[in-house]
Amino acid sequence: MKRHFRRILAAALCCFIISMTGCFEKDGSDGVIKYDIAYNPGSLDPQTAEDDASTLIIASLYTGLLRVQPDGSLSSGVAEDYIVSDDGLTYSFKLSSNYYWTDVNGFDAVCTAQDFVFGFQRLFDPGTRAPRASEYFCIKNSRGINSGAITDMSKLGVAATGDFELTITLEYPDPRFPTLLTEAPAMPCNEEYFTASQGRYGLSGNTTPSNGAFYLRSWDYDPYTITDNNHLILRRHAKNNEVNKVYPSGLNFFIEGDEDFVDDFVSNVISCIAVTEDQRGLIKGDKYTVQEYDAITVGLLFNKDYGLFRAAGFRQALASLVDREKLSRTVADHSVAYAIVPGEVTLLDESYRDYAGEKLTPEYSAEKSQQYYSRVADFLDRDLLSGARIIMKQDDAAASMISLIMQEWQREFGFYCVVETLSESDYNARLSSGDFEIAVQDLSGSTNSPAAYLQCFTRDGTGNYSGYSNSNVTQLVNSAQRAADLQSSADLYKQAEQAVIDDAIFIPLYYKNEYFYINKDFADISYNPFNKTVDFTQAKAY
Repeated sequence: MKRHFRRILAAALCCFIISMTGCFEKDGSDGVIKYDIAYNPGSLDPQTAEDDASTLIIASLYTGLLRVQPDGSLSSGVAEDYIVSDDGLTYSFKLSSNYYWTDVNGFDAVCTAQDFVFGFQRLFDPGTRAPRASEYFCIKNSRGINSGAITDMSKLGVAATGDFELTITLEYPDPRFPTLLTEAPAMPCNEEYFTASQGRYGLSGNTTPSNGAFYLRSWDYDPYTITDNNHLILRRHAKNNEVNKVYPSGLNFFIEGDEDFVDDFVSNVISCIAVTEDQRGLIKGDKYTVQEYDAITVGLLFNKDYGLFRAAGFRQALASLVDREKLSRTVADHSVAYAIVPGEVTLLDESYRDYAGEKLTPEYSAEKSQQYYSRVADFLDRDLLSGARIIMKQDDAAASMISLIMQEWQREFGFYCVVETLSESDYNARLSSGDFEIAVQDLSGSTNSPAAYLQCFTRDGTGNYSGYSNSNVTQLVNSAQRAADLQSSADLYKQAEQAVIDDAIFIPLYYKNEYFYINKDFADISYNPFNKTVDFTQAKAY
C-alpha cells in the first residue's frame, strides 16, 4: 500500500512539474506515456522473443518493412514501396535511407537491406531456436535451413540487391505475408551490433539497439525486491522522428504485478490499460475513452480421448441441442457465437467474417440431435453418461449458458455433467495435461489471422488440447495459407472452420470482449488485441 501511494505521489509530482514547465506542446507532443507490464521481458531480441511483455516493448523499439495501422491496414515502414510479381512469389522492396540504428551508448548506423537479410538468417538458423520461425516457412529454402538440411545461408530467399533494395522470394504464395512482415520475427538485425553484444543481444539496456520510434534508455529489474525501480525507460529516437513524427518524448513501462494494474490506472499512475470483461466493472466514471475488441471466442472443447466423445455422432448430437436464440436472451450483454473465428479478425484490411459469413453453427434441433444419437447409441458406454467433468475459469456468462445447455443434454439423453470452477493456474494445468472431459475454452489468436484460431484443430497444431485430428482440416488450413488471393484463402479457411464445427469438437458459445481504456488526458493510443502490443507513436498528451 505504501509502495502504491509512493507511485501515486511520484505521478502527481511529475504532472505538477510538467504543468509548471509547460512541457506538452499544443499539438499534444512531448508527453511521457506510462504503462504497466506484468513481468520482466524475457528477451528484447525480436527473433527469439515469445512472451507478451517482450513483444510489447519490441514493437516500440523496432520498425519492420511494413507497419500495421490502427484500422488494420498496412503502411510503409522502412520500406518506402514494394511490388509483388504476378505469381505472388517475389517481393521487391525499396527501402528508405533515413532509418537509423541507435542505443543508449550512442550507436549510430543506417538501417539497410542487409540488416533484414541478417535478421531472417538468424530467424531460420537452427542455433537461434526461434520459436516462431515456422510461421515464415513460405520463404524459399527457410524450412530446409531451419531443419539443418541446407547449411548454405546464401540459399535463403532473402537477398539485398543494393543498400536499400531487398528481394524476398517465396516457395509458395502466402496472402498473409505482408502482414507477417510487421511482426517481431521479421524485424531487422544489425550484424555488427549483434556480434559485439557477445551473446547478450536484447538481454540488457546496453545490448539492445533500436531502429524504431524509441530507444531503450534503461532496463532495471531486481527479481528479489518489489520496487518502483523495476522498469524499462524508453525515449524518442531523434533521427527516426525526422522520418515519421513520434509524438511522445518517452515511454515508461513499470514491471508490476497485474493485480495492481487497475488501481494504478484509476489513480492516474499509468496512462492506459487493457482489461477483460471481468475487470471492466472496476473502472468507474467517465474520465476515460475506451476501445472494444471481440477477439476471443468462448466455447466448449471436447476431449476426444473420453469414451463418449470418440464418436463424432454423439458430439454432433450434443451440439444440435445448443439453442443460441435462448442463450442470447439469457445473456443479453454478450454476442452469441455462430462461428469459431471472431469478428475482429481481418484478411489485410477486410473483415474475415464478411468473406466467410457470420453463421456456421447448426440450428437447434432436438429431432436432428436424436438422429445423430441413434447412429452411435449402440456403441456408447452408457456408464459414462453420468459424471463428465466440465472445467472452467470463473465466467458468469459461460456458467449461465452451460446451465441451459446441460438441461437439454439431461432431458434428451440423460447425460449429466459436473462443473468444476478452477483458478486460472489450475485450469491451465488441467487443460494442457488433458485432465478434463469438456473444457470451457477462451479461444484466442496471437496474430490477426483465421489460421491463428484454427491451428489448434490441426494435426500437431499449437494448443491442440482435444486430441482432435482431421487431415482434411489440416490440409485446408495449410492450403489457405498458400492461396493465391484473399478470396481463395477465405474460402479455404471457411471450409476448415465449417469442418471443425460439423465434427463438433468445439461448440462456439459467445464472443468475449477485451477493452482498452485511455485516460482522457491522452489520445491516439492504439491497442492490438491479438499480440497485445500498443502503438504509442501517435499518442497525444493534453
